[in-house]
Amino acid sequence: MAVVDPLAELWKHLMSLERSDLLCLYPSKITMGGIWMGDNPIDFSLPLLLFQIILITTTTRLVALILTPLRLPRYIAEILAGFLLGPSVLGRVPHFSDLAFPIRSLFILESMSLLGLIYYTFTIGVEIELHTLLRAGFRSFWFAAASALPPFLVGATTGYVAVTSSTGGSRNNNLNTLSFPVFLGATFCSTAFSVLARNIAQLKLAGTDVGQLSISASLINDTFAWAGLTVATALAHVRFGTLPCLWTLVSGFLIVGASCLVVRPMLLRLAARVAEGEVVTELHECSVLVGVMAAALVADAGGTHAIFGAFVFGLAVPNGPVGVAIVEKVEDLVVGTLLPLFFAMSGLRTDTAKITSMGAAALLMCAALAAAVLKVVAAVVVAGVFGMPLHDGVSIGLLLNTKGIIELVILNIGKNKGIMSDQSFTVLVFMSALITALVTPLLALVVKPARRLVFYKRRTIAWAAQPDAELRVLACVHVPRDVPALLTLLDVASPSSDGSPVAVQALHLIEFAGRSSALLLINASAPSSSFDHSSAHGRSQVELQFKHISHAFMAYEENVGGVSVRGTVAAVSPYESMHDDVTSAAEDQHSALILLPFHKRRSLDGGLETFHPAIQGLNQSIQRFSPCTVGVLVDRGLGGVPGAGCRVAALFFGGRDDREVVALATRMVYNPAIDLTVLRFVLKGGGGFGGEFDALKERKADDACLREFLDRANAMSVGGGAGAGVEYRERGVFNAGEMVAQVREVEALGKDLFVVGKVPGLPALTASMAEWSECPELGPIGDLLASKDFHTMASVLVLQSYARPSAGAISSELGLGGDALPGGGARPPRPDPHHSRRNSIGNWS
Repeated sequence: MAVVDPLAELWKHLMSLERSDLLCLYPSKITMGGIWMGDNPIDFSLPLLLFQIILITTTTRLVALILTPLRLPRYIAEILAGFLLGPSVLGRVPHFSDLAFPIRSLFILESMSLLGLIYYTFTIGVEIELHTLLRAGFRSFWFAAASALPPFLVGATTGYVAVTSSTGGSRNNNLNTLSFPVFLGATFCSTAFSVLARNIAQLKLAGTDVGQLSISASLINDTFAWAGLTVATALAHVRFGTLPCLWTLVSGFLIVGASCLVVRPMLLRLAARVAEGEVVTELHECSVLVGVMAAALVADAGGTHAIFGAFVFGLAVPNGPVGVAIVEKVEDLVVGTLLPLFFAMSGLRTDTAKITSMGAAALLMCAALAAAVLKVVAAVVVAGVFGMPLHDGVSIGLLLNTKGIIELVILNIGKNKGIMSDQSFTVLVFMSALITALVTPLLALVVKPARRLVFYKRRTIAWAAQPDAELRVLACVHVPRDVPALLTLLDVASPSSDGSPVAVQALHLIEFAGRSSALLLINASAPSSSFDHSSAHGRSQVELQFKHISHAFMAYEENVGGVSVRGTVAAVSPYESMHDDVTSAAEDQHSALILLPFHKRRSLDGGLETFHPAIQGLNQSIQRFSPCTVGVLVDRGLGGVPGAGCRVAALFFGGRDDREVVALATRMVYNPAIDLTVLRFVLKGGGGFGGEFDALKERKADDACLREFLDRANAMSVGGGAGAGVEYRERGVFNAGEMVAQVREVEALGKDLFVVGKVPGLPALTASMAEWSECPELGPIGDLLASKDFHTMASVLVLQSYARPSAGAISSELGLGGDALPGGGARPPRPDPHHSRRNSIGNWS
């Protein structure tokens, strides 16, 4: 059975000396003179290429938007977009293909798509870290082997049966008999690492055993698939004799050797210089990007394929600052614009009219489904051998059935090399999309764990049952810069050896924005003793940050008594769903307090600048769904406070959140290095909580809380063990203006940290302040102290106590923020706290 490639036939026709038609090429047909000169843009190569790119990109985005409610991978949308533009759907519309994709334009379009594919496979190689692959673990290798070998055997057997039963005495019989089974086996055993990584991040499995084993096994499977692709490509040259086939294999090994022995040492030296302070210059980036094209050229000339050379070159690039800088240069353009061209070309090759033999098509479909089922069965068997639950085995098997770009690459190479027919290509592309589409809902049903109900008692700082019980804290960190302030805050909240101990777990929050390498950090979370500083420049950026954060907390535990650090873990998720990871980690540790960095950081001029706007929404989501008390720390240099002492001011207005403030201040009483001031505000003229019964109940709780604080402070003072200084003040105020003046008096004494509650217990005093609130997660008082209008260099800790608020309370609380009034008008500017008392009364009351 002869295999016909339309592009190959067109080229053969154009180069044939026996053709009867006349073909004229005009250099002026590249760019047009303008429609006002009577030119048609479709007749010129550059306007036609730009139109095709716009059409393909727009169609891909629209399909992805339509499929968004189904939560299918983007790979499905790209496949469907190419199918829609191909001869199976829109190609049946008269003159559509002649206008949008004329034959003369396919050479340029396919060249552009292959250029995008070359750089995309290069980025995949950069994201795969060989040292992480080698330390994947014994179980990962067994899962990879079990999920790759049976599908490969099924594919090879099916390919051999299909070829031998249909080719007969064809001149391509030897070619297809050797290479088509290997191609088909590599297709069935492949796993799309990048698509799998997105699924794992969406299902919150990155930190689980299932997620880690799936990621490691997929890396190994991808490596095996690339090796199978190389062997199958080499076998495609057997029609020219054994010697060209052997030379193709040798050239592949030479490319790998040159990348490992020449390219990687050079890039490691560059990474070492970058780690010492040198920047990645434009010359360095250009050299690497040109090197990708050189590697692709050498690989294509050697008979393997251009993308094989790009992938191997990417493996040689260390995924550190150098790799990140280079990938960021090409990733957006390649993934957003050039890569959809490759899917469109695959769609143009996919034609349902080419399915002429239903028996052969049914054989391929059954084989693809059997390979997918065998992956699940093999994963279940391996899980049983290692004593893992059946549920975990099914989950890993389903995850390893995720298909993606590598399978489509294998199919297109097989199509270009003439190894598979149009029918086989069309059927296998459909089966790839179908299996991936089926895996996604099955993952949601089988893999996604149900929300666990974790029961534990201590969910607040204040704990009347056992005041000296262990306080468990979950410290969330985005970047190493967040660590010093959090450690200083832990030091402030940690009493002496006479008080209750503190147990801390650090949670490194890593945004998953499509970069699959972030999930590899989970596998790299080995004990700190295994971290080799001499090879730090060969590690990824996120892994280096994780190690620095882990070392900082372990060093803190060694130098501070009464604090135990229970390790550092990582959470890799999009910011929109990262709150699930934080709340789950808090429940697992039975935390009483979650500490969060503010979304703004101190700038060089002393103000606050936004670090990442999505962190604000994350903090608000954590406050809404938290299983314990939450503290948001606005750092203005708290990490730079000397360990010899810290001046703290705790503001108390009453209410549940402010009682957490006093509870934390009660712990500070035991710390001899703390200069503490507790300032209580009382509203003159009445006005507090809504009902009389509620007001009496809250007042009793407030008085009991303050009484315990004063009793402990007096006891420590009499015993000679109190802090550097404990002062309690009580001030009566009529309005917010007088309250601000009192706070400024305290701030004038020189404070390093203000501790306030999110929702103060005097709503009549602070209600009008919410209208000017820029950060509702801080509450009115915290927002005031964090604003540039207050002109303070003190850091601010805002505490929200754990509670089970009603739906109405949640909506009311979320309605505090915003930048516009309900009627649509803009708010007046925030009043200046530096105004005189008379002006302040007029603005705030």
